[in-house]
Amino acid sequence: MLTRLANFLDPVRVLELEAKLEKETGQTRAAEWEVAIGYALSNMGRIEGFYQQRGGNPDFIWTPEERSIIVEVTSVSDVALHNHNPVQLFTSELYRVAARLGISKHGALSYQFGSVEEGDRVTVAVPAKKDHAEFFRRADTKAFFKQIRCEPDRQRTFSFFERGAASSITYRPGQGYSSGGGYRSYTVPQTYRHAPVFNALKKKERQIKDSGAMHPSILFICDNDCNALHQAHTSATGTQLGMRDIVGLFLNGQHRQMIGDLVWNQSVPAQASKIHAVIWISVKENWAPFVRNPTFALSPHIEYAHYADTYLRSNEFIDRVNQALSCLPIPHRTPRNAAIERHYPQHYGEWKMSASEVTFSALTLQKLLIGEISHEKFRQDHPELIAQLKRFSDQGLMIDFASIEACENEDDDWIKLRFLGRNPEKLFSNVKRER
Repeated sequence: MLTRLANFLDPVRVLELEAKLEKETGQTRAAEWEVAIGYALSNMGRIEGFYQQRGGNPDFIWTPEERSIIVEVTSVSDVALHNHNPVQLFTSELYRVAARLGISKHGALSYQFGSVEEGDRVTVAVPAKKDHAEFFRRADTKAFFKQIRCEPDRQRTFSFFERGAASSITYRPGQGYSSGGGYRSYTVPQTYRHAPVFNALKKKERQIKDSGAMHPSILFICDNDCNALHQAHTSATGTQLGMRDIVGLFLNGQHRQMIGDLVWNQSVPAQASKIHAVIWISVKENWAPFVRNPTFALSPHIEYAHYADTYLRSNEFIDRVNQALSCLPIPHRTPRNAAIERHYPQHYGEWKMSASEVTFSALTLQKLLIGEISHEKFRQDHPELIAQLKRFSDQGLMIDFASIEACENEDDDWIKLRFLGRNPEKLFSNVKRER
């Protein structure tokens, strides 16, 4: 795709895009979307760069017929919300600590995290990322784990207060694997000023205005793991705002509406004067029965400003856009799977054992083999698993069967190893002194 765009764009810009694509950074998926949209539009019209001697120029000038249109492409993600609410990192560390202490073999941990609403965002009651290590060093946290180890057959709950709300972790004996938990979604838009989308709209409106561009402008907002993009309309209960409402309020505002003395809708001032239309594209993940892997599709929507150019509202323009978007390649994975940062695989530190089998994280084994997880780290966080594997080896047993237990909705699978074969290096079994 970039090879085609290189025929129309400034060589310096092509090199910048190439560098972003070659090395995985926070800008990689944004560059992928920019190239993909430019490529798609180039199939249904002329594409050229916007060359002004100033910074922050729009991405493309697209001429689908006789009218030239300014095109700006941006991608939005919930990464700032994830950083503010490091729930996945906290629970990953929780299970890792439990595994290191040997708690996982006796029972399972679950959690319920409280939350508070602060303006336009939700704060989940878990420690901030910088405070994770300190949380697990606290005397009350250590006492909770110590009590479990002393009485592993007794259910216990540890309550704590973080960032303005109460949360709890519960240990239940006799359950295999972690049993998950619950917390309020912090990526659901609370108001039309939902941070990732609203901030992107403000930034691009200002950028187009500063460019001095005189052509009508359209903005593509692309999915880089942003929950807001996956709901076009506000939910029937009003608990989740849709993109059409968020974008519509930004472009056109809203008059105050009264029913008698009751304020039905508050007045919202319009924020835009340069963006004529916004097209947002989300990545949809579809699961079919009895199919191991999902299929993916792109879902586009459009919203207009009240001052939008007549041509942009025409059937001819919509047809051109639809034909161009049909040239977009289908993603191989969700933006979430590509973007979520995990220090360890999802099932890291969890395992099950029997007299002849062990089951643990398949991705952990892969990273162990290629050196991304050291043997020392693996041994430290899987002490009972290592001890069982050593017992199999001391008994002269070797792997005679391996199978994968696929987890369709997770980023990790389970691998089961069975030990029944005889190790040819062992002349006798059980020759070591019992301790």
